[in-house]
Amino acid sequence: MLRREYGKLLSRHTTLKIGGPVFCWIEPENINDLFNAITIAGDVQKDLAIIGAGSNILAREQGFDGIAVYLGRGFDFIEKEEDDIVRVGPGLPVSLLVKKTAEWGLTGCEFLAGIPGSFGGALFMNAGTRDIEDPNRMREVKDIVVDVDVINVKNIKKETLKRKDIPFTYRSSGLDGRCVISGRLKLEKAGEEIIRKRMGSFVKSREWMKKLGFPSAGSVFKNPDSAMPAGRLIEESGLKGARVGGAEISKAHANFIVNTGGATSKDVMELIELARKNVRDKFGIELELELKLI
Repeated sequence: MLRREYGKLLSRHTTLKIGGPVFCWIEPENINDLFNAITIAGDVQKDLAIIGAGSNILAREQGFDGIAVYLGRGFDFIEKEEDDIVRVGPGLPVSLLVKKTAEWGLTGCEFLAGIPGSFGGALFMNAGTRDIEDPNRMREVKDIVVDVDVINVKNIKKETLKRKDIPFTYRSSGLDGRCVISGRLKLEKAGEEIIRKRMGSFVKSREWMKKLGFPSAGSVFKNPDSAMPAGRLIEESGLKGARVGGAEISKAHANFIVNTGGATSKDVMELIELARKNVRDKFGIELELELKLI
């Protein structure tokens, strides 16, 4: 029997610690459960939200009148295949992906070191960063993907999408309307010392995140330009440290909004619109949200 829970608070399952009750919360433990959960959403004509670690999500106080499917236990696997390929479940924490591949002597995932969240979210958002050794090069999930198994939410059928058929762009996979059930990554053999050194470099580049001091949901906006990232645009608009209620544009990084205590989604949205307006007025640039709203 697929266990369902009604009225569960999303604030308990998002890294920003904000969010009201969900109509129905389902935690599938296998593929059959997942198919059933997606079918239920269609049968009751409710919106569907797939949730992993809960980062990059802003959930509204009024709640989500839909089906929230949490991919955790049963979807947190990693398997080593031939030819230096690994198969990864969407519920696996990114930290474990980096750790396990390093133990296997496989390089290619180090750029994800220090990124919170689960593999499904990292794949869906095409997570990435600038290379430590070559700042002119971006390292993104799309660069190591071989193929992805998904469930098409519309027809509730499993599909295997080759890398060439996935329309990856900056901070997007183009997989909207699909639920990731696994992804295969092509890595390369390397010495443990080399891998550990690269991991350490990427972790060090993200040490500033410890200074946030409060819950956050990660980057709020996509960077419109590598030369003028969103955080710099917001900071130069004089908004670093700006507050609305319990929400604050972080003093550590202006592209992060933190929950200093008791923040509401309305507080966060007011800061988002304030940042957009000030950056638009000062630079003529329209900031695009990286956060997903539910």
